[in-house]
Amino acid sequence: MQAYELTADELALAADAEIILTKNRVIGKVFALFGALQRAMEADAVIGGYGMEGAQPPKISRGEQYQGLPYVMLDYPRAFGRESIFACRTFFWWGRYFSLTLHLAGGALERHRGALTGMHERLASAGWYVCVNDDPWQHHFGEDNYRAAASVSQTEWEELLRKPFFKLAKQCKLRDWEKIMPVAAASYASLLGWLGGSSVR
Repeated sequence: MQAYELTADELALAADAEIILTKNRVIGKVFALFGALQRAMEADAVIGGYGMEGAQPPKISRGEQYQGLPYVMLDYPRAFGRESIFACRTFFWWGRYFSLTLHLAGGALERHRGALTGMHERLASAGWYVCVNDDPWQHHFGEDNYRAAASVSQTEWEELLRKPFFKLAKQCKLRDWEKIMPVAAASYASLLGWLGGSSVR
């Protein structure tokens, strides 16, 4: 079989425009969902009032090829700079799941390292995962990327906090579509509240 030849299943998919039209409608609804989530987060007293140096407007973006699959992500609150990153990233990954992430690096990590050192047990009890990868831009929950905070010792936790970046994440099932907005808003509000309510010192 030549590399360009299609199997019967592939040909059926290529001939079915409705598949792509449905996909486009779903992606549009993810944008709408994330827009509503951003507004709900902004209205939350903890999230919306979170003082953050270098804060930037919310951003929703999309792509087609994270490990071969489409994705949409909302960054809010966010502050991406050369020397510092503070971002809450909500990620929709086609066919996989939603994820909620706090990404800290540089100055933002320095400002929160002390608080995070003492938050291990609380974050473990709340079901958060911690990034163990050296690549800060991976979103999958493979063992080489995230481990449950509950499975990490305090010594390992503190070692991870000494890296150039630190990420916490939670995974939400796609079938829980209707719950993602309240779950995400409540999770981020708790997390930011535990951090102390401000990233400015």
